[in-house]
Amino acid sequence: MKPVFYLKVLLAHVGAANAAIKKILLPVVISGLVVVMPSWAGPGDDHGDAAPTATGAASPRISSSSDLFELVGVVGGSEMVIYLDRFATNTPVTDAKIEVEIGTAKGMAEPQPDGSYHFDHPALTQPGSQPMSFTVTAGAETDLLAGDLVVGTAAHDDKPTARPWWHWAALAGVVALVLGALAAWARQTNQKKSAGRVAPLLIAACASITWVAASFDANAGPGHDHGEAAPAAMGNGPRRLPDGSVFLPKNSQRQLAVRTVVAEAKSLPKTVELGGVVTMDPNAGGRVQPTIAGRLEAGPRGLPQLGQAVRKGEVLAFVRASANPIERGNQLAQTAELKGRLQLAEKRAARLAQLEGTVAQKDQDEAKADVTSLQQRLAAVSASVSAGEALTAPVTGVIASAKAVSGQVVDAREVLFEITDPFRLQVQASAFDAALAANIASASVAAGVTGAPSVALTFVGAGTVLQEGAIPLQFKAQGTSALPLAVNQSVKIVVQTKELIQGVGLPAAALVKTASNQDMVWVHTGPEAFAPRTVRFMALDGTTVSVTDGLKPGDRVVTQGAALLNQVR
Repeated sequence: MKPVFYLKVLLAHVGAANAAIKKILLPVVISGLVVVMPSWAGPGDDHGDAAPTATGAASPRISSSSDLFELVGVVGGSEMVIYLDRFATNTPVTDAKIEVEIGTAKGMAEPQPDGSYHFDHPALTQPGSQPMSFTVTAGAETDLLAGDLVVGTAAHDDKPTARPWWHWAALAGVVALVLGALAAWARQTNQKKSAGRVAPLLIAACASITWVAASFDANAGPGHDHGEAAPAAMGNGPRRLPDGSVFLPKNSQRQLAVRTVVAEAKSLPKTVELGGVVTMDPNAGGRVQPTIAGRLEAGPRGLPQLGQAVRKGEVLAFVRASANPIERGNQLAQTAELKGRLQLAEKRAARLAQLEGTVAQKDQDEAKADVTSLQQRLAAVSASVSAGEALTAPVTGVIASAKAVSGQVVDAREVLFEITDPFRLQVQASAFDAALAANIASASVAAGVTGAPSVALTFVGAGTVLQEGAIPLQFKAQGTSALPLAVNQSVKIVVQTKELIQGVGLPAAALVKTASNQDMVWVHTGPEAFAPRTVRFMALDGTTVSVTDGLKPGDRVVTQGAALLNQVR
């Protein structure tokens, strides 16, 4: 019977009673509310700090691992899906042979296209705990994995639970209150006058006691709880647990391509990070600049474009000189004057040639020399009127920068093209420690793009003059393929010194951020469990780091899929 029904009955009696009886019933109603209200709850209600629950129950599972393999079996009815991975790397093993033994039954698990294995047997449906063993053969490796499979029963217990002592104490207190009030009221009233009121008074007393007793019926239903409840069975999906760890089933691990490495402490070089900028190698790059002002004209292959390969000495463009009218008039006048003098010199040389034998040979040679000199002067002055300059490539490489269009008027010393060799670049860094130049073991730089390969650097030398308060360090970058760097690009240089420290080498992709922006990694603590670990690290090169605190040897650290794992909620 619901507590609301008892409340209606009690209120009806209170309304029908006289003022004296109301004085008795009102304290009872108030005391009954104190007792009943905290216990009005339906099925599954909670008044304590219960742990969060998730919808759905987890499928029965069995897991086992060794130094070679890690195995997880998930039961659904009479079928078990088996996931087999390498223990150290979490790489799926898809070409193994797995012999399954449960009780007295044996069988072979069948490989599936998705990389899992299926085993079907009626013994998997039997409730209780059953020992199982798996004989794994993968190539030349053989291992025996064993564990206990626990299959539960879907039973629901509706038996009433024992009521707490304070409920009995509250009931006794209310009964004593009612009886005491009745006795006091009876002594203060006339026996004859109260005779007709005994019946309603008794009814009110019984209703009050019933009102308090109703709290016991409303106290607990199926699944009701007033204390700290244990977490219910969680589902099969990925989830973040209250302690910050993550449950990630094997099928999700394969979808996210989660991979691990076993942490191993080693002596690793201490590193220093420097800021730098990429520059062209002066012996493998150059600039194309005109020496005269004029109008730009295309070369034999047209104006070069970005990325175009050119060879040393190749004509890239022409510059036709431009002059103001006064200079051009002076040049034309000088040309006319030279033409007149040349005509006179030619006529004189011709007359002396006709008088050969009568004129000294010296005079004839002088006349010929004057003709030749005037011809050369006329050619030089005539060429200056429409002078031009051929712009050629100073080195072999590719066009890195082009600022030219046909018909453009350019000035002398204006940079029109920059040519670089993508296989030979330099990086200039700034260091504030003068002793660093003598302590460099190696250096590298990443291209600044996620997943880009690290570029090895060779230390060239250090300057002896401060630039903006720092010592310039020069590094050379060379490779067999085009380097993922661009001239004037700002980069971070990781310099490995000759000093060694103890640390765990990991790929930089293993590092993620916590909600409080701390550096952390994920550790594979169980077949389907991952725990966060806050760490301190130093960069080793552009793609790897050295974790100096937060890990211990033997931890399986997630190196691939850590960012996706960090997003599980």
